[in-house]
Amino acid sequence: MQRELLETWVDGYHLGSPYLLVPSLDVCTFPRFDPVELVSHPPIIDRALREVESDIVGVTPSSVEAAARDLAPYLAPTPLQYSRAFTDKARCYVHIKVESIQPIRAFKVRGALTKVMRLHPEERSAGVITASAGNHGQGVAYAAAAFNIPATVYVPETANQLKVEAIRRLGAQVVPAGRNYNDAYLEAMRHQEQGGATFVHAFDDPDVIAGQGTIAVELLRDLEDVDTVLVPIGGGGLIGGISVYLKEKRPHVKVIGAEPAGADGMRRSLEAGRIVTLDRVNTIADGLAASAPGKLTFELAKRYVDEVVLVQEAEMLRAIRLVFEWEHLLAEPAGAAAIAALLYHYSPSPNEKVVVILSGANITDEVMIRALKSR
Repeated sequence: MQRELLETWVDGYHLGSPYLLVPSLDVCTFPRFDPVELVSHPPIIDRALREVESDIVGVTPSSVEAAARDLAPYLAPTPLQYSRAFTDKARCYVHIKVESIQPIRAFKVRGALTKVMRLHPEERSAGVITASAGNHGQGVAYAAAAFNIPATVYVPETANQLKVEAIRRLGAQVVPAGRNYNDAYLEAMRHQEQGGATFVHAFDDPDVIAGQGTIAVELLRDLEDVDTVLVPIGGGGLIGGISVYLKEKRPHVKVIGAEPAGADGMRRSLEAGRIVTLDRVNTIADGLAASAPGKLTFELAKRYVDEVVLVQEAEMLRAIRLVFEWEHLLAEPAGAAAIAALLYHYSPSPNEKVVVILSGANITDEVMIRALKSR
């Protein structure tokens, strides 16, 4: 063998091991199609293996870029805002990705629109149904209004009323169901099976994840040499889409998740090596109050997320106050989780370029008052 494989292809069925099936060799002393174990992969092979793995999950850089193109007529790119104040505080170069200026004041509209626009017209005309703690419901309602189709959103009885009213204003039917997201989800699925509407999952759907990942497309366009991105985690759709795109395009970029200490399903799942469902969720960050990651989002986090840190309620409240005082931006607790992670749990190097995702701004008066009083 003359140290090179003239024709190679990646065997997607043996991803657990570093193998290639070799259909043709220049000089070969062993039979055709024998597996050849590689001591080290050339970069092109590493990249190909990762692409096959992500394709199995259903989310690839190509699907994220396609979502970005599809969303362009509907959503303007959000700004990546350099913060001198947070740069001084964190002692690194801090940029804030401001998703709080989306039409629904949260990033969730990206995934919902992507899902709805990719439905077959016949499917779409039958309407959509979902379960949501608030922001995803607004995204689905917004997407349904854009395509003039009916939408039904099942929400927990304890849902943020600010978000519930926003869903109604967008024209969707709101159905309270149960005490938490899981109760609302089960009720929505039961009704979906009885009717013809398409269920739009809040996070565990390839189209939804690809839509959320379009944030990373904009991010690299605005800051090519980013070093680290901090992303809030609820069910994992946002960090799944962002991480698969960043890690394939810029493998050196660190992707760090920020999860509430009272809703740490993703971190526990990653530590256990399997999906762990929490018995109880307790957090003011209703947008991150998932009891477990999804199957797809868990797989993406295993492959692409470098670390998950836990943030406390008081840290999110202080982050809300600082964002308001220093940047004149609103953030709900979920939206401030990544900033809290940067301020209290992440230790950057002095010249590091860090992006924090401010994911949403649908904050109630009560929580805002608590945040402004926090010290």
